[in-house]
Amino acid sequence: MTALHNTHVHEEPDEQGILIFSSSLRLVYSDQQAWKLCNLINQLVQGKAAKGIIPSKIFEASRSIADVLSASSIKEGDLPYVKLVLGNRQQQVLVQAIALPDPLDRRQSRILFILEEAGYQSKHILRMAQKLFRLTDKETLVVQHLLKGWTNKEIANEMRVSEQTIKEHIKNIMKKTATMTRTGIVIAIAGYSQESSSS
Repeated sequence: MTALHNTHVHEEPDEQGILIFSSSLRLVYSDQQAWKLCNLINQLVQGKAAKGIIPSKIFEASRSIADVLSASSIKEGDLPYVKLVLGNRQQQVLVQAIALPDPLDRRQSRILFILEEAGYQSKHILRMAQKLFRLTDKETLVVQHLLKGWTNKEIANEMRVSEQTIKEHIKNIMKKTATMTRTGIVIAIAGYSQESSSS
């Protein structure tokens, strides 16, 4: 169980995995990172390692896109696009599926899947934000959960503290980020990450 958890790549947080299916749902291309992320999804969703198996949600998405691709006429604006977030509350993999129709031969149409681990990008954002806003470790943890959309109660349960303690942390974070609301905190952190990534 832990062996799989240790296999995903920490050094390359932004590395994406690629899967390509034919319109008949045959896997025609996959890279090593895609398999690592598929294994991770199976681990997170099923709680056990299922190496070398395409997660069921990815296969379902490819089947629904293949159904659209097999339709008699597809307009450019009607091309299916699927976005999934697979995993559990602690760790997720973002999966995007894009239809690549072949106008001359529908049997040559392809379905492209791009997979990337959602958590690592946010960890980078949190590290940078912690330095910029001089957040304590506990405040940074609260921000991490705010970015996931958690309530004060959920954060309190996760951190094993009272809701009042979380409210105090949020008040302090608001002061440091010069914001007035929880949404303001998220915008301040995410806005900073956009600036830092484009600079």
